[in-house]
Amino acid sequence: MLGSNQTEAAAEWGNGYRQESPYIIDDAPPRAKRSAFFTITLASIMWWMPVVWVRFLFAPGVPEHGLNVFSWTVTTLLALIGVIPAVQLIRAARQGRYDNLAGKLVGMVAIALLVCAGILVGWSTSSLPIGTPLGSAFYFFSAALGVFFLISAFVETIHALRAGSSWGVGYDATSSWRVENSAYLWLWNCFWFLVFYVIFFLF
Repeated sequence: MLGSNQTEAAAEWGNGYRQESPYIIDDAPPRAKRSAFFTITLASIMWWMPVVWVRFLFAPGVPEHGLNVFSWTVTTLLALIGVIPAVQLIRAARQGRYDNLAGKLVGMVAIALLVCAGILVGWSTSSLPIGTPLGSAFYFFSAALGVFFLISAFVETIHALRAGSSWGVGYDATSSWRVENSAYLWLWNCFWFLVFYVIFFLF
């Protein structure tokens, strides 16, 4: 942590954005922070790809059976509908419409909770044995999706509380990158839900 003199000097090196903390790295422009988070998010493909390949390595050519296709289809559609408020959120943050963030964040939290509820309904109405190669891959993948949507729901709740705060702690051009990053993680989750549906129900 920098001393007061160093903090003032660091602020002079900036690019017009105010610092949110006395760390020099926090003087990076929002675009750099978004890019850094996107790189970290993209790196998680190293975790997702083994989950995908388990389906093809341990249960190749095995069609789905004992699954409530209707329930899982509805849940997938809910996840894909969640793309709309996420894109709107990013657009509002980029255009400086910070007063519109809270409503979109609340909508995303609601969709995330519905997706998690849909996963629970899908589990309870399906009879695919978890002990089979297909069943173990299916339940593990869907559980991972539920965990990540719960994480997104928690993060978006925190952002919604800040964006809708009546104490003036909302977002501006300096801090809105946080909201954008959470939206990118949300879109990443929606993408993997689509992958999940394709490899288990369409193959």
